[in-house]
Amino acid sequence: MLRRPTQTNFIAGPLAFSIPATYKYTHMKKAIFITGFNNWGKSTIITSLFDDRSRFYYGWTYPINNANFQDKFTVESHSNDDWWGQGWIDRLQERIKNSPDNGQNIFTALCPTMHVNNNFVDLLNKSLFSEYQLYIFLIEYKFEHHAKLLINNIINAGQGIPQASFIVINADRDLQIEAERLEAKLRQIRQELNKIFI
Repeated sequence: MLRRPTQTNFIAGPLAFSIPATYKYTHMKKAIFITGFNNWGKSTIITSLFDDRSRFYYGWTYPINNANFQDKFTVESHSNDDWWGQGWIDRLQERIKNSPDNGQNIFTALCPTMHVNNNFVDLLNKSLFSEYQLYIFLIEYKFEHHAKLLINNIINAGQGIPQASFIVINADRDLQIEAERLEAKLRQIRQELNKIFI
């Protein structure tokens, strides 16, 4: 199902469809958000995508392992549930300021909270993101499958975010073994990134 409250919202998953060329903003910077609540598995996903790296240095950019594209990313592995509200924005700004490519592509974690001091919609509407196409990867299932995101609620709340696209990651839905669930998520994320960057 395609949702376009702004210009480019879409949902992908097991029944994913390709993104039409008109939905790709090649002239814009790109921001990738691995999205879930506290202890959802966001950091594990980011670590796994970047060669099991747990620390990302200021002034460096990093490639995604096993990707079919050469783009590199300025990475902030903490989300707004680690650094609340403006604190998270400040950290991202500092990363971009020190990035060798001025933050052409950023990769970070996001908590979809609606808390008044940490509302993800308000945060993504900050001027920091005005030059970015935003790709919000919704990790539907918590790593141990004891909870799931209310996908429609998040997408409906985010309809006022300019240049935002929502991608549902749920290839692990029917898997029972934790390692297999993680691998399924990583595989789906790489497939969706290929659509964006190739």
